[in-house]
Amino acid sequence: MKNFITNSESENLKNRLIELIKKSDELKFLVGFFYFSGIRELYEGLKEKPNINIKVLVGLNVDRANFGLLEFADQDKQLSDEERCYKFLQSVKKSLNSKDFDTQEFYQQVRFFIKLISEDKLLIRKTFNPNHAKIYLFNLEESQVKKKLFITGSSNLTKAGITTQEEFNVEISDYGVEDAERYFDALWDEAIKITEDDAIKRRLIDVVEKQTLVKDITPFEAFVLVLKTYLDSYEQKEVGQSLIKILEENGYKRYQYQLDAVKQALAVIGKNNGVIIADVVGLGKTIIACAVARELKKRGIIICPPGIVGDKNKESGWEKYKEQFKLYDWEIRSLGDLENISDFVNKAKDIEVVIVDEAHRFRNQDTKDYEYLKNICRNKIVILLTATPFNNRPGDILSLLKLFITPKKSSITLENNLVDKFRAFKGIFDRLGYIKKYWKSQNEDKRKKAENYYEGLFEEKIINLQKVKQRSHYLAKQIRDVIEPVTIRRNRLDLQNNPLYKNEVKDLSKVKDPKEWFFELTKKQSEFYDQIISHYFGDPDEGGQFKGAIYRPFEYEVEREKIAGEKLTEKENFQFIQQRNLYDFMRRLLVKRFESSFQ
Repeated sequence: MKNFITNSESENLKNRLIELIKKSDELKFLVGFFYFSGIRELYEGLKEKPNINIKVLVGLNVDRANFGLLEFADQDKQLSDEERCYKFLQSVKKSLNSKDFDTQEFYQQVRFFIKLISEDKLLIRKTFNPNHAKIYLFNLEESQVKKKLFITGSSNLTKAGITTQEEFNVEISDYGVEDAERYFDALWDEAIKITEDDAIKRRLIDVVEKQTLVKDITPFEAFVLVLKTYLDSYEQKEVGQSLIKILEENGYKRYQYQLDAVKQALAVIGKNNGVIIADVVGLGKTIIACAVARELKKRGIIICPPGIVGDKNKESGWEKYKEQFKLYDWEIRSLGDLENISDFVNKAKDIEVVIVDEAHRFRNQDTKDYEYLKNICRNKIVILLTATPFNNRPGDILSLLKLFITPKKSSITLENNLVDKFRAFKGIFDRLGYIKKYWKSQNEDKRKKAENYYEGLFEEKIINLQKVKQRSHYLAKQIRDVIEPVTIRRNRLDLQNNPLYKNEVKDLSKVKDPKEWFFELTKKQSEFYDQIISHYFGDPDEGGQFKGAIYRPFEYEVEREKIAGEKLTEKENFQFIQQRNLYDFMRRLLVKRFESSFQ
């Protein structure tokens, strides 16, 4: 066996690890990440050595990504041992709840690992401080000529890291073995015990057996869950004939897709105390909301942009709809006056329903307006209207949900803590965005960070933007799945493909496909354009000259090393990102102005 292991051809680290496992009495692994996808690769070797003792020392907290795990970026130095254990158990739970582990083979393997844990053959500890080292130590059988050896290098304990991905590892048996073992043992002695504490061990086994894909579910239970989910998606409440009469009296066509949306919204409100109506522009969100308000038979308030409040003659805007649907005791207020609206609602006492038009304006929960709106919506039925519920970030959706759902006691997902779920979404979203932005950065630190993020997400080093795009689409689908129980969203194509509605949409206005216009630049113009965009409007971190100091004063008040080292407090980080976004926004505006003037 060669001393250097690079995963080239047939010589990969997995084969060597399995070979050494079969000759060992004890294994000591120090790994940066706890990858079940990696340890399962060693199953064939471990099952032949049922009495082997394994010590796994985990250096970092981890969180689940698409097909693996990524570093969970938060500072845990101030945490107690109990908090560290909790975070580790949560990371195991999230890592196993991945479709990559949903196989018959893994169900067999995980039972084997649970048996090892139960019998104290597999011991797991979490390093007291974060550690990114990779050391694989082997105490060999008495019959072996060499008694100890270790492998160290770049390979994480992942499927890609020990098989297909290009790595560089070295196997050492004649120098430094004792030092390496002393280093491991020192870290082991101060580490947080996970499987040796009976209570924590039981919690770990319970997490794996009862809160992951390994959980035993009978065919009947699976059938009932699928059936319930299917029926819930069609659950509706009937509407009264008076609503149909109002529609006819005011010249509205009786569209079944709108009436069904009203019925569905009433059912959603009955379960969740609120609903998001997010049909695309032109399908009648306002009519649906007014119909729902009419059927609720409660007094309410409509909060909307000032331009669509309507006139005193009630011939336009919400004033017109309020009159048409006979919501005579309802209030209509401009969203620019939320502080006074909050005072009014608190004093009125009989306001039970809140309709918010263009609710996407309140996606930032760190603003005063959001706090006012949250106070207005507290203990009220909430109807949110928006054509763009997911505007920029996963947190946009969570902000809207918080207006009528208690995020840590939510029933719209099997995991009832929406905050944790969206925190995971945000972590992946931010990393994908960072990869797309900086994967070719001239700043070596940013480029390296993008590469590290990519490796954590995809378990390979060479960045493939197509995979990043696919992962982004998958993330968007995950978010849609979360909000689906409380959201009504259709577009024209959905209605056209629905046999119940396809004949109705023939009468709707049609949006023509956009036409592309091409303008060709001369070679000289093209070179000049590229120079302006990349040089004069370029980010200084990318070699550009656009400083925009007036838009980001925070970066001139704080040490650059503190920003580069990501050592900002939560408040400082918010200020930094806020000003960075303003800087990027103004830079884009100037670029657009330049492009519009370019001839």
